Amino acid sequence: MLKALDHLPSLPILAAVALLTTALHAGPVATTLQEVSGTTDAAADRNAVERATAAFHQALRANDLETFMSYVAEDVLFMPPGEPPVRGREAVRRWMTGFLAQYRTSSLTLADREVLVGSGWAVELGKFEWALQPAAGGAAVVDRGNYMQAWKRQLDGTWRFAREVYNSSVPLTSGAAQ
Repeated sequence: MLKALDHLPSLPILAAVALLTTALHAGPVATTLQEVSGTTDAAADRNAVERATAAFHQALRANDLETFMSYVAEDVLFMPPGEPPVRGREAVRRWMTGFLAQYRTSSLTLADREVLVGSGWAVELGKFEWALQPAAGGAAVVDRGNYMQAWKRQLDGTWRFAREVYNSSVPLTSGAAQ
């Protein structure tokens, strides 16, 4: 019986899809002061999300840890490739501090972006090309792949980076596979 289910996605993937689908299609829930007062505007939310994601990614391009962290939610869940999940704002700060000690972003290009906004959440999907300069010197490393970020509207109306998973489309080198 289990063999017949091998082709199905794993339970965590199905759960994530169900949560995102529910968040984007559920009826409105009053979770912010704007929503309680009835002044929520879908176009304003979309513009605010676009401004937040642009500033967040620009901080990453500039290796600006403090500005980057100003867009991170307290309950963030960050899932970088090949590593265990990083939970919480301070854990992400430690991870980014370690990352920036090893690499500096020399360029970051996002493409094929799709941004879905609704019910206090926004999901951004896309492709990335990220050039990283080793802090110790040497040639830049270029990674390409796909990403999905979820942004959550806070009680004060601001949008914060709450979830991310990204993967690399660059094949592993023979040395890395050993």
